Amino acid sequence: MLKISGAIFFAVGIAAGIMLVVTPFRFVGSQESLLAAWLLFPGGFTAGSLLLALSARSASLAWLWRVSSVLLLGLASAAAIGLVLPVLGLVEPAGHTLSLWYVLALSGGVGTACALVAAPPPASA
Repeated sequence: MLKISGAIFFAVGIAAGIMLVVTPFRFVGSQESLLAAWLLFPGGFTAGSLLLALSARSASLAWLWRVSSVLLLGLASAAAIGLVLPVLGLVEPAGHTLSLWYVLALSGGVGTACALVAAPPPASA
C-alpha cells in the first residue's frame, strides 16, 4: 500500500513540476491552478519519496535516489532551457518566468543531492 500511494504522490509531484515548466509558454494549463502546482511539486515529490523509502529495504534504496535525480535534473534542465529560449529570441513567454526559476532552483538542488548519495557497499558473503 505504501508503494502504490508513494508512487502516486511521486508522480503528482513530478507532473506539477512539468506544469510549472510549460505554463509560462501556455502550452497547456491555465494560470488559475498555478498556486496548486507550486505547492504540489515539492509536497508531492517529498511525500512520495518518503513513502517509497519507507516501503523499501535499505539496501534497495539506490534505485529511488537514481530515479529521483534523473527526473529532477531533467526538470531543472527543461527549466533552464525555458529560461534561455526567450533570451535567444526563439520563444516569447506569455507570462512571468518565476515558476521556471523556482523549478530550476528546487529541482536542481534536490536532484544534485540525490545524485550525490553514495551507493551502499556490496554485501559480503
